Amino acid sequence: MSLIARIPFAFARSSLFAVSVQPAPESITAMREIRAAQDYPISLRQAGPNLTQAHASAWQVVTTLAHKSPRDEVRLIDALRALGVASVQTHAKRRLLGLLDDLASSRVEIRTRRQDYRGPMFEYRKLPRGRVSVTWPPGLRELLEDEAVCLPLDGRAALGAYPLATWLHDYTATHRRVYEIELATLRDLCGSTLTAHHFKPRLVAALDRVKAAAPFFERYDIAHGVLTLHKRPTRVLLLDPKARASKSAQTRHLDAAQLAASSRARVAL
Repeated sequence: MSLIARIPFAFARSSLFAVSVQPAPESITAMREIRAAQDYPISLRQAGPNLTQAHASAWQVVTTLAHKSPRDEVRLIDALRALGVASVQTHAKRRLLGLLDDLASSRVEIRTRRQDYRGPMFEYRKLPRGRVSVTWPPGLRELLEDEAVCLPLDGRAALGAYPLATWLHDYTATHRRVYEIELATLRDLCGSTLTAHHFKPRLVAALDRVKAAAPFFERYDIAHGVLTLHKRPTRVLLLDPKARASKSAQTRHLDAAQLAASSRARVAL
């Protein structure tokens, strides 16, 4: 059975994890605005390295495996296999750790109708025998509990190294059964650096890949500069106020427990 990732709307409906390599930021310590959807208002800022769809896959896999682990630990071999990587040798582990370093050095500010998070993408430390221990910054768990879409990790893995296809996979899953968006808006939203002339054929090829790999994707139409997506229902987490309050209390308790455990682990004896 495939592992199920929880993907915040703010990540899936923005150019945080861009489909094209972006120009290097003038400063990686200063917060910069990230293009995000406005039909469901999302305010997103980030400081740190530019992130790509490879970072998105790494974030999803590591947070999913850590969330499942009673100790928040992840074996790098398990993460690579969940990513669909053929090799689990040392060079592949180093590349994965490089992605995790970029993520750990990134800070985000997310504001939506339901979320208000300010902090790192996550924190981690290396452990012996090819493992890492993930630390959940306060509030990060709540991003996985509300305003998120649940998707099997093997969906992205099946799309391989096609950034626009993996971005569309997650983006489409967050929407209702039929959704329309202008191609120009979509090009900006996914962080593509292609011209409009070159973007459309790449988009068609990527949509065909998603349609072949994702059971929820039914079909698409492009006419008069507008893309219409047709999909089956996907599991989306949108908590009612009482459930959200309960979840928030639970996550605060887990955050406090993890902080205490982390402090004990660092005591010098």
